[in-house]
Amino acid sequence: MKVAIVGPGIMPIPPTGWGAVEILIWDQKLALEKLGHEVQIVNTPNPVEIIQQINAYRPDFVHVQYDDFVEVVPYIQYPCAITSHFGYLEQPSKWDYYGPRVAKKFVELKPNVFCLSQGIKDTYNSMMGFKDENLFVTPNGVNLTNFKVSDNPECPDKSIYLAKIDYRKRQHMFQSIESLYFAGNNADPRFDVNTRYLGEWSKDHLYNNLTEFGNLILLSDGEAHPLVCLEAFAAGLGVVVSEWAAANLDTSKGFITVIPESKISDIEFVESEIIKNREYSAANREEILDYAKEFEWSRIVDEYYVPAMNKIIERYQ
Repeated sequence: MKVAIVGPGIMPIPPTGWGAVEILIWDQKLALEKLGHEVQIVNTPNPVEIIQQINAYRPDFVHVQYDDFVEVVPYIQYPCAITSHFGYLEQPSKWDYYGPRVAKKFVELKPNVFCLSQGIKDTYNSMMGFKDENLFVTPNGVNLTNFKVSDNPECPDKSIYLAKIDYRKRQHMFQSIESLYFAGNNADPRFDVNTRYLGEWSKDHLYNNLTEFGNLILLSDGEAHPLVCLEAFAAGLGVVVSEWAAANLDTSKGFITVIPESKISDIEFVESEIIKNREYSAANREEILDYAKEFEWSRIVDEYYVPAMNKIIERYQ
């Protein structure tokens, strides 16, 4: 089929540095093409141009990968669905600007929604009054071929917190952990850039160097379905995550550690869990790499996206 994917129009696709949504869109495109579909990316902030480009392409399906464009959806004359990557989607108490500006429009328009997890689907059901027929669970994927994998990492005794440094990610809370290093665009004045800060990584640097660490840390107070965890698995790393960053993960795995929110401020406990996870992960890289295959983009597209698109297309006809 012909698929149009609508990006935020904020930065290029694919991105050169940070930009999780942009790299997700690019890898989704490659996976769809690998399965024989034709894909065009529409990446402009101008709603009129979005509609013009979609109409010129005449797709079979449109996937809007930016929730701010929910008001554009009624003007799309083709089967479509929209995805929200908002980190606090499962926590209405933290919606602030999002509630009146975006969530309200979702409630009014009731578009088809591709939900990144079952928890997010439940939120649309319970908080926004959506019917199941308009909701589809479609997790994120990862392109495994992008990643270098080392059997003998250079820094097996070091952990990496790889994410944009901001209030939601909470990096500043964990800077006293001596084996924990940080990389990402810094937007948090509380963060000390003089403490084990590796700067902002390009995508190429991430693909080639993530594998050299023992494990990955992500202790945010809100996430949808974080790509960086899938990238960690693709590079052979285990993960230590907060409850809010554990969507779609098999938490019975020894290389996946979830820190309860009630213990997130207990730095001694967090450090101990990081070290235990790192030791297990270093000894079980093959198990981690095998698990990463569950999130390979071609599999995700074939198992989740294509069936969801077909259901919406059938209903549209």
